[in-house]
Amino acid sequence: MARNEITFQVNLKKDTNSASRTYGMYFGEAESKEPLNLKGFAKHLTEHGKLTTYEMMVLVLQNIVSCMKELICQGQPVKLEGLGTFYPTIENKKGGVESPLAYDPTVQIEGVHLRFLPEGAKGEELTSRNLKKDCIFEMRDLITVHKVTVDGKVKRYQTRVPIASLALQEQDQ
Repeated sequence: MARNEITFQVNLKKDTNSASRTYGMYFGEAESKEPLNLKGFAKHLTEHGKLTTYEMMVLVLQNIVSCMKELICQGQPVKLEGLGTFYPTIENKKGGVESPLAYDPTVQIEGVHLRFLPEGAKGEELTSRNLKKDCIFEMRDLITVHKVTVDGKVKRYQTRVPIASLALQEQDQ
């Protein structure tokens, strides 16, 4: 069946934590995909028929990324109206310091995180519940995680079973 919509693929996972109050229950999770890189995003944008070429879009996006990194490294949040705000936060070493004069940012700061706060203004529709309204969900796989010890190291493997085949098995029974 042909369709124009691109679906949001959902997998199911069973809670296997016996200490959890939801032990044995199933929960949805987004299908993990490779992120679209800058050039892929530029190609997608130019396919929407705007008045720009692919090459120009790549240059514009590269400039946006470069400038945003520069501003974030200066502690400056960046708001893109209609999308949201990108802002930095600091990850400190555990324990802190006893005196304000003993704080050395080059030693105490473990990292700088880039955070994103979606636009919540009326009409922007980027809140989690509003985004859900625009998604077309498609059930994909049941994911089961298996732990196996190999050479003394515990490794995790995933098994995927298409949800459609589970429905067929249940019908046959």
